[in-house]
Amino acid sequence: MTNLAITKQGEQISNKVAIGTLLLTHKLITSEQLKYALQKQKVTEEKLGELLVRLGMVTDSELSPILSKQLGLAYLNTDEIEKPDPKVLDMFNQELCLRSKFLPIKRKGEFLEVVVGNANLEYVSQMITKRSGLRPHLIMADFGKVTRSIKYHYFFSNYPIEDLVQKEINLLKNDADQVHNPEVLLDYLLHLAVKHRATDIHIQPDNNSAHISFRIDGVLQPIVGMSKAVVRLISSIKMRSKMDITEQRLPQDGSFGTEVIETPYDVRVSTLSTEFGENVVLRLLPGGVLVRDLSQLGFLTKDIHLMKKMFSQPAGIVLLTGPTGSGKTTTLHAGLRAHGLSGKNILTIEDPIEYKLPVICQTQVNRKANYTFETAIAHFLRHDPDVMLIGEIRDKETALAAMTAAETGHLVLSTLHVNSALGVIPRLKALGIHSQIIADSLVGVVSQRLLRKLCQHCCESYIPTLEEWSIVSQNKDIKPLKRSVGCPQCADSGYLGRTPIYELLPVGKSLVDAIANDSSRKQIADIVATKGLLDLRSMAKGRVLAGETSVDEFMRIIGSELD
Repeated sequence: MTNLAITKQGEQISNKVAIGTLLLTHKLITSEQLKYALQKQKVTEEKLGELLVRLGMVTDSELSPILSKQLGLAYLNTDEIEKPDPKVLDMFNQELCLRSKFLPIKRKGEFLEVVVGNANLEYVSQMITKRSGLRPHLIMADFGKVTRSIKYHYFFSNYPIEDLVQKEINLLKNDADQVHNPEVLLDYLLHLAVKHRATDIHIQPDNNSAHISFRIDGVLQPIVGMSKAVVRLISSIKMRSKMDITEQRLPQDGSFGTEVIETPYDVRVSTLSTEFGENVVLRLLPGGVLVRDLSQLGFLTKDIHLMKKMFSQPAGIVLLTGPTGSGKTTTLHAGLRAHGLSGKNILTIEDPIEYKLPVICQTQVNRKANYTFETAIAHFLRHDPDVMLIGEIRDKETALAAMTAAETGHLVLSTLHVNSALGVIPRLKALGIHSQIIADSLVGVVSQRLLRKLCQHCCESYIPTLEEWSIVSQNKDIKPLKRSVGCPQCADSGYLGRTPIYELLPVGKSLVDAIANDSSRKQIADIVATKGLLDLRSMAKGRVLAGETSVDEFMRIIGSELD
């Protein structure tokens, strides 16, 4: 297919009627939603696709693959756009790429691989050929993802952030008069953390130095060491977080807002006194993060239908379980999207608000004002809600309030800290919820963990030892597995991104009766086993056998069986 033919198709579906019809055909919107959007479009004069995304009726990740198929382009269905070749980036510039909505990736013979968003394909193709002398090979990705990647990759191409961090460390070390502002180092560290996709920055003092580590894909990795001059950096962080800089004996919590590569971040800061000084952890919470659907999060196709049914019930409670950092909040918001955001009154109470969702009312815990999970539920009930998202059930009062809301005709989505799906029932009982109430209200449970995915740019096949093979399979016929290597795409870690492993516990009639009759955990487990649902260990084995992750990562998250 020629670029001209592609463009003509693009022009054909760029009008509002064709796009609306396309989305209706794929059942991504209803006729009522389209009618509402067309009315709004008369006022805002936005492109229909962009308006539908802004209103939360569709996402970039739902719209882009449909458009790419219609245009005859491959669709890039991944969280991370490949790191571009610096030589290819230098052929163009950030302003041009942002204006034309494309990102050059790499040369393949006489072709230049290019990721495009909501672009004029004919113009992009002609301009690429004119500037590079190469034929364009266009791949479509989510529009917002392309824009963010252009800004991200050009920034780090122009600014060697590792060198800038080291330069600031040396300046602070040699700054005897303490005139140099340590906030410059803090700013560079935040940029370095974003480059590494870190969720947390740890500053850890020891006897005569300090170490900075990043938590990347759930694993704490050392980044840089420095002298005790870092104390000035800690004071700067505390001032910015509105903490008491004179208090170094007691733990403190604070936060501050910032912007990194035009993306707003809420940085949550916590300090802890140690023998060698204050330990500081900064958690980075990006604003404007797009909520992905369940398929993009890595849930298996066969399970997504069941999960959507759970999240779309008219009343009851759906619970997400797992340890801190296991992706519960992300799945909860994806489930909220599966429920549909328009035509319903959806209220949330979160701590903090991690995903901004359109057309719903999101609120945040404020303990100083006595606005907690429990008090929020009481207020929500006066606002005629259809769906309530409760960030976490952590005490008896919140549990009772949430279950009462579920009993009185509302759908409640929340999280609970237990280690398995079956652990939800005894945990709720321990919080004072009667078995009959649990049976009547519990719609389903998703218990999950996150496994790091092998970097597909560098992982290699190998023949595992008998001991390694026995961890993931009882089959005596040993087959190749994959393991991590390390390359520039994954910053030499061997892993890039994470994927969920999970247990599903839909509460059907047989389970309702068992819960109401106070059946033992084993009896309930036997009922679940008849449904053929996988447990965490079995699903993790499947991820290893499929080459998605490694035996080492399996052992890190799941561990050995003890019996």
